[in-house]
Amino acid sequence: MKYLNYIFLCLSLLFTSNTFALEQKYHESVLPIIAAFKTQDKAAIAAHIRYPLKRQYPLPDIKNEAEFINRFDEVFDDELVAVIGSSNINTDWDKVGWRGIMLNNGVMWVDTDGKIIGINTQNAEEQAFAKRLIEQDKQSLHSSINTFEEPMLDWKTASYHIRVDDLGDRNYRYVAWGIDKSPKDKPDMVLLNGDITFEGSGGNHHYTFKNGRYSYILHVTVIGCDTSPPGWLEVYKGDEQLLKERVISAE
Repeated sequence: MKYLNYIFLCLSLLFTSNTFALEQKYHESVLPIIAAFKTQDKAAIAAHIRYPLKRQYPLPDIKNEAEFINRFDEVFDDELVAVIGSSNINTDWDKVGWRGIMLNNGVMWVDTDGKIIGINTQNAEEQAFAKRLIEQDKQSLHSSINTFEEPMLDWKTASYHIRVDDLGDRNYRYVAWGIDKSPKDKPDMVLLNGDITFEGSGGNHHYTFKNGRYSYILHVTVIGCDTSPPGWLEVYKGDEQLLKERVISAE
């Protein structure tokens, strides 16, 4: 998907010129993962995943080991398995602050407990699956908003149902309904020309949409702690914050 490629490009640009050997104390977190991929042991790899394993919307997250093994080929093709299995602990892996340990400028992320927390690639099989889901998604929406190139997020807070779509070339659209309404209903608000801003090295980012003096900001958590919500919505009038709500459901 274009969006995932864009994230990976941003991460690569951040780290290409800032590579250091991984400290010895983190080797024990990474070496068992490399070994599992080298032997292509799916059960061993599944045991090294931090669940749920997030996938780019509209792909569903992977909830447990059994589901991971069943969907393994969606996430890992032969090329990626070989890259991880043949990776060099001293030159291909880096510790990046609190965010974890990354392979090859962000292809994969591992925490210091030796659990895989992020995989920032999509192979052909997963892209085809996503394309089918996007077509189903379009059919579930009001006719005024069912044309777009790629869905970015679909969230519910305590008060609102929100989605962001890429209309093409990172032209982002914000759509919102009251929480009691259906996506088949006409939206309460539609805003165009949103911006995306990346926040440091882990992939966390936010979208900003403007409506006169009002700003609508959607913070997306890609890498966080166990208690981090998928994101949160903030609404401002000028510099005054009018609303801040955690995301309670993320598709």
